[in-house]
This record gives sequence, structure tokens and C-alpha cells, in this order.
Amino acid sequence: MVAKSRALTFGEALYVQAYVGAYIAFMPLLVLLLPRRVALITVAGGSERLLSLLVLVGGVVASLANIVAGHMSDKAMVRRGDRRLTLASGLVCLIATYGVLAVSFDPLLLILGVVAFQIAVNLLLSPMGALISDYIPDQRKGRVAGFLNCALPLATGAVGLVAWVAPVDGLRGFWGTLLLVTLCVAPLLVLWPFGVSRAQTGIPFHAPPAMGPLPVRNIVLAWWARFLLQLGATLLTNYLYPYIAFLTRGGMGGGRWDADGAVGWLSLWAALAACCGAVAAGRWSDILSDRRKLMAVSALLAALALAGFALAPGWRSLALSYAVLHLALAAFFSVEAAFVAEMIATSGQRGRLLGYMNLANTLPAILIAVTAMQAGRHALLVSAMPLVLLACACAGVLAAVLCLAMIARPRGVRQHADATDNEINDLKSFAKVLTPGGGGGGA
Repeated sequence: MVAKSRALTFGEALYVQAYVGAYIAFMPLLVLLLPRRVALITVAGGSERLLSLLVLVGGVVASLANIVAGHMSDKAMVRRGDRRLTLASGLVCLIATYGVLAVSFDPLLLILGVVAFQIAVNLLLSPMGALISDYIPDQRKGRVAGFLNCALPLATGAVGLVAWVAPVDGLRGFWGTLLLVTLCVAPLLVLWPFGVSRAQTGIPFHAPPAMGPLPVRNIVLAWWARFLLQLGATLLTNYLYPYIAFLTRGGMGGGRWDADGAVGWLSLWAALAACCGAVAAGRWSDILSDRRKLMAVSALLAALALAGFALAPGWRSLALSYAVLHLALAAFFSVEAAFVAEMIATSGQRGRLLGYMNLANTLPAILIAVTAMQAGRHALLVSAMPLVLLACACAGVLAAVLCLAMIARPRGVRQHADATDNEINDLKSFAKVLTPGGGGGGA
């Protein structure tokens, strides 16, 4: 009961800090260091194509690497009882790939470096994402997931810190970022406060007969709900700057803002709103007996914000819609992460299943990257952004409907050990739903 009343226990705080470090591993690289290096080594007009190619290749590699890394960490759980060695391997590989990227001034070497980086960062991220299901009790999953979803806005803030320390391209930016990552992740690996996983306790689990088929239905619906919301989130994230520039050229704001200043302020307020939404919704979902309704409300709020952003007549309504969008998205992803962690807590393949869930994050990014590579359609997409955002708002409404279509599950029923064979088979079938030909994950 003491642990339940705390905001975070010592072990949970170390976990959140390490999770933030994992996000810092890729946010400054993708937002600042990589685009800056690409601009330096390419001729005029070629940087956009190379950067889009890097994003596309990176997205495909990340999708596969996350599944394989999750499968490897599941095997480590069986052999060693924890995922510590897999996490440490990811950090070591990350240090090596940063060293390669720091001295990469050739396009081919940069592409190979990005491939190696995506493998390394997912070797760190995939097992780390499974720790909430391994060690966090169901009644605290929402609270911890809320803090975990602060990682993205905090890592975005780290981009500004790296830019201040390393204002020009060079080794300092890469090594400075790596230092931040190591300082965040290393304490978790050294202290490892979790002890033994619930899956290793050996306490027998007895599930009610009706519980067998529920997880696969709920997880598949959660996957599609996340995918639908990520379409709008990814689109607006990738095209925020050119869209704001398009609006300023059209006269919005009366010349008081330029694109750089407007995007900076929008990002700041969005980050603050996202942190508030993630923590508040996560804690609230622990209090509620049913997380589905909060997920549906968050999805509807995100849809409303997307529509408001698309139809905003001025800067104030635009900024308000953007902040509400990030608040709603952070709330949804926090509650949905806790919901999925509950569903898979008794499976012996938690890491690999979360790898399949991660496809709902990477596939929208791949779709956007493919679109961006069609340079001739870039201006058309920006000018048609209001219509595209309205379509994404409709996708958000559908995501809310999917949340309500999930089957209610009483909290706290599954507290121990491994699932029954039937449950594991049902959870395995989730991979068949999402992969062509019904194939499984990595080797």
C-alpha cells in the first residue's frame, strides 16, 4: 500500500530515467545531428532525398529489429530471469554505432551507420519497454506508463541542449548525446532494483475459462487504435514546419511570427501539455476500473484537436489545438501502454508481442517517408494539409470506436506467473493477424 501511494518508487524512477535516456538516444540524432550531417555532405537539392531515404531505411530496420530484440530478451528471461544483459548489450552497441556515425561523411557509410544504429537502439528500447509488464503491478501500470510517456517531450527538450552544446556539426554533438544516454541508462543496469520477475516466481496461475480469448482481441484492437492515431501524429510531426511556413506565407499572424519562432513556441507548449496529459491520464487510469473509456475519450479529444488544427482561423486557435492534440495523444498512449501491459503480463513472449505492437508506431512513419520521397508532391501535400488532417481526425474517431469495442477485463485478476497454454497460443495468434502469411517474429 505504501508503494501504491507514492508517485514513483526508487526502482520505477530508475526505470523512467533509463527510458528517457533511450529516447534521447534517437531524438537529437534524428532531429538535429543526422539532418545537419546530411546537409553538410550532400550537394544542393540532394539533402531532402538522402534524409528521406535514411528515414525510410531506418523505419524498416527499426520495425524488424524491435521484434527480433524483443524475442531475444524473452529468451534471456527464460535463461537468466531478467532482461538486464540484453539491455546492456544494446547500450554497448549504441556506443559503437555513435562512434561510426560521428565520423561518417560519406552517404553510403551514413546509411550503413543508420542501419546499425536502428538495430542497437531497438536492442535497448525493446526489452526496456517490456519491463513495465515484467515488474510493475497492474494497479500502478498506468502511473508508471504516464511517466514513461514523458520521455518523448523530455528527449525533444534534450535536442535544444545538444544544439546549445554543439551549435555546429562535429564530434561534440554525438559524444555529448551519448554521454546523456549513458548517464540515464547506466544506473538502472548497475543497481537493477527489480529483483526477480513475476514470471519467474513459479506461483501457479489459474485463469477463469472466459479469460482465454480476451487478450488477442483486445491487443489487436489496441494495435489498430494506436495505428490510426499515429497517422495524424506522425503526419503533423513530419510536416509541421513546412505547413507553418505555408501559413505564414499566406498571411496568418500578420507577419508577427516566422516559421522558426512559431514552431519553437508550438513545440514548447505541446511538450508541457504532453507531460501533463501523460502523467494525469496514467494515474487516473489506475483509479478507474476500466481503462477503455479513458482511451476512447482521449482518442476523441485527439480527433477534435486535429480538426481544430485543420480549421484554425488564427495562431491562438492553432496553438490551442496543437497543445490539446499532444495532451490527448500522450494521455491515450499512456493508458493504452498500461492496458496492453496488463493484457500480455502473463505471456512468456512479452518482448516479441510488444515488438509487433511497435509496428503501429513505425508503419505510419514509413508511409510518411515514402510520401516525402516523392519530391514533386511535397508542395501539394502541404497545401492540402487541412483535408488530410480532417481525414486523420476521422481516423481518430474510428480509434475511439475500436477502444469501446474491446472486451472489459476485471483489474487484478492476473497477478502471478505464466499464462496457460491456451492464453499463450491466443497471444501468438496476434502476430499472425499483423504479419503477411501468418509468420512469426525473429529467430
